[in-house]
Amino acid sequence: MHDHDDQHAPQPPTTRADTVPDDTSTDTDARGSHHPEAAEPSTTLDWPQLLDAMRTIGVTDGADAADWWIQDTIGGRTTGDPRPAARRVLAGITDGDPAVLDTLPGTNSGWAASFAARHRGTSAGDHAAAAAELTGEQWQQAQTAYLDGFDTTVADAIAAACRRTLNPSGDDRDLTGMHPDHLTLGSVGVFAGDWGSYTDGDGAWRTPRGYVGTLIDTWNGFAVFRCTRAVADAIVADLQYNRDTYRRHLAASGVAAADLDRQVDVSLARVRFDGDVIVVDSTRVSGDPDDVERIGPDDDGRYVVMGWSWCWEAVDPYDCDRIAGDLPEPDRQQEWVLLTHAPYTRVAPAPYRVTALRSLSRGGTYVAELHHAGDPVGNVLGGSQPTRLAATGDPFDAAQWQTYVAAARRRGEPMTEAALLDALAEEYCLGVAADAATAAGDTLVRLLDDTGAILAVLRVHPAPAGPAAFRDLREQLGQQPLVEGISWQYWTGTAWRHLLSAGPHPTGTWPQPAPVRGDGTADLTAD
Repeated sequence: MHDHDDQHAPQPPTTRADTVPDDTSTDTDARGSHHPEAAEPSTTLDWPQLLDAMRTIGVTDGADAADWWIQDTIGGRTTGDPRPAARRVLAGITDGDPAVLDTLPGTNSGWAASFAARHRGTSAGDHAAAAAELTGEQWQQAQTAYLDGFDTTVADAIAAACRRTLNPSGDDRDLTGMHPDHLTLGSVGVFAGDWGSYTDGDGAWRTPRGYVGTLIDTWNGFAVFRCTRAVADAIVADLQYNRDTYRRHLAASGVAAADLDRQVDVSLARVRFDGDVIVVDSTRVSGDPDDVERIGPDDDGRYVVMGWSWCWEAVDPYDCDRIAGDLPEPDRQQEWVLLTHAPYTRVAPAPYRVTALRSLSRGGTYVAELHHAGDPVGNVLGGSQPTRLAATGDPFDAAQWQTYVAAARRRGEPMTEAALLDALAEEYCLGVAADAATAAGDTLVRLLDDTGAILAVLRVHPAPAGPAAFRDLREQLGQQPLVEGISWQYWTGTAWRHLLSAGPHPTGTWPQPAPVRGDGTADLTAD
């Protein structure tokens, strides 16, 4: 905050409705003097420096005006909960809502008269005093420079203050990217159960504490996330707190002391740490004496606390009173991404991709280019021997590539460099085929085995539309002789979706798809 004393403190600012009107026909300064348009400005003025000075003064005045507004609206001079106002104003600034923007501090018609007085003795003040010599269009440009500095500073300072008010971590980082609507698999978000949630005085739904984690799956519309040990500790502590709170509630309601533990246990699971393992005892909740789950850390030391079992949901960080875990910076909010076409393969969000693939034989050998951020960095040689990467003469960061390889996973298991290169090649080939099919009004179906390997890909013409067409397609696929395939999937135009579970067949083979042609297109229709 800026310090204000009686001598220099600005008056409470007006709103934007009181800003200087933009009169392009005549120019009038703060004292009411008229500047003829034909007059030339003084040749002693350094015009670029003067505009910079005007903008600098606008920034200073805007910061002071924003401080007054913050104190009076969501700061120390307010009463009650400031979060509803902060939430409303932040949304209005983000959306550019005039109904909100017009309530923010604005300048008044005395903007030029205050320049010299507020900045006397500074270089900016000297330029400000010189503004009286301006005429015509230059006068308007000087005013615009001031208003640009003022308005931008007001909006930025107030938005930051609103974020601090709403952010349970107490800083002004922009957390809108962690809103549930923006999360995809591999995104870092904030998650919570519905236990303990409440509505505040403004009718907004609030979460007592959210937990930072990475979204790894969904089931029945609920989130599955993994988290650090520190977050897992907070979850276990909060669940124990909920048990203790419920126990006190039962005691206050007159439940006999001898019956308190039993009633708590039939409503809430016992959760505790046994060394590095979380033990969730739900035997009395479910009535099943074997309903005890032990959750250990994964290879990265992360925990999935009752994933695919409890009803966790992604929540807006701004809706949480507190948050357990470290919130990432905006450029760190995506931990990994799933490849679109290579099944069950996840990679770090780094710009590596295979392109310009040429098939060398029907036996599956191929050569392709590996690109990083759009630049070719190596040649991929794949096929009968383990796929390998041959770096070209272009700059190639071997350490960065090895980091990328180390982060890759297929069905949760680490991948070799050869397997990752093949997956990137598969991503390219199926991407080309899927785009071509979609453009022609067709679609692709593929058969996967129990490891996620693609056994066959078929192009279906036309793409099925409606329940009857999908039923016919399932019947045709169900009649095919299968050996190892377990699942058919179809391409929706944006993602692969389950189509049909395929069981083993005692006899029969399935033709291999044709290789990718040298022009980069693919004919994946079975013979």
